[in-house]
Amino acid sequence: MVRFLIVDMHTLWLFGGAAALAAAGALVFLRSLHHPSTNALGLHALALALGGTGLIVAGLAPEDVEPVAAASADAMIAGSVMLACEAARRLYGARPRPALLVAVVLALVAGCLGFEATRTDAAARVAFTSVLVAIVSSLTAVRVARARDPAAEILRRLLVGAGFANALLWLLRSGLAVDALGLPVSRIAPADALDVAAAVLLVLMPAIVTALMLMAVHARMADELRALAATDPLTRLLSRRVLFERGRPLVAAKRAAGQSLAAMMVDIDHFKRINDRHGHATGDAVLRYCARQLRAGSRDDSLVARYGGEEFALLVPILRAGDAFVAAERLRHRVGRRPCRVGDVGVPVTVSIGVAILQPGQTLEQLLAEADRLLYEAKRAGRNRVGTVEEPGGRADLALPVV
Repeated sequence: MVRFLIVDMHTLWLFGGAAALAAAGALVFLRSLHHPSTNALGLHALALALGGTGLIVAGLAPEDVEPVAAASADAMIAGSVMLACEAARRLYGARPRPALLVAVVLALVAGCLGFEATRTDAAARVAFTSVLVAIVSSLTAVRVARARDPAAEILRRLLVGAGFANALLWLLRSGLAVDALGLPVSRIAPADALDVAAAVLLVLMPAIVTALMLMAVHARMADELRALAATDPLTRLLSRRVLFERGRPLVAAKRAAGQSLAAMMVDIDHFKRINDRHGHATGDAVLRYCARQLRAGSRDDSLVARYGGEEFALLVPILRAGDAFVAAERLRHRVGRRPCRVGDVGVPVTVSIGVAILQPGQTLEQLLAEADRLLYEAKRAGRNRVGTVEEPGGRADLALPVV
């Protein structure tokens, strides 16, 4: 190939090593910001530190560098890629395999030193490390490709692409001129355009992967913050604010389609007595128990929210007005059929429910106010019952799958 470019490869290694070490230091502080990703980011920081050190060793090496030093630098760089691959696996939920990781890294180091001890041609060692790293990078890309990340699906796909691109670069490295990409390298080395491009991409790849991982973690944090803003932290039901945000369009849609909608206000009976007798921790457990029963007993198209204190609110699409009473009765029986277990203590729990049906021209606020009024009528009538304007005659059919 025609030589046309003079590149200071040692400077390239030094800049790449300094950038990797700086990124590693930043990750040490950033990894604690998102607890589920702490281990993955910490391992990636270790990978950056190891790779940066290897690049600096390569950049500072004199032209007559000892073979063992060259092999050590090569092993550090290749080992850092393998650690980064393990970090990416863990970021996407793969089970940690520290024993296998240690075994692969030890095999890498032993192989590099073994090649240098038995051969004078550094190309054999370069080919060995490059192929090994390419295999690990490809397997990692496949593992990440099989994962799912609703918060950052595009970033996950980019990370898969980066993994395969990294594998391709290391395969190219295994066959390129040793004076351009291998160790040792001359301080001022003439290089082909392909050699230079591959070298630059290999140096930039840690920064690219780090940026993609941090962006994925940031997207997950943003998704979790949105979820926290939309849900009650204790019960994990919708918050009161979100109930109104989603409820108003639901009311408008049902009214425009001429369909029915029921509002249910649910209140835990004698909740203050539970707190006074068993403590607030037990009271919180009862709230979570009721929330689970209400959510599990509701259809996917229902809105279930914690309205405040020990009160819950539901918006339930129905076919007929009488179905709302049946739905409420099913929920009441579901909550009270067994006590809430808190340790060795079983706390009996019952609820009172007020049910209102959406009327023409009625707003969501008015609908919920009517359900609240019927709830207090049920409580005045003795609690553990459903209060509604329209009750079906006779015993409710509790098997009717309306919720």
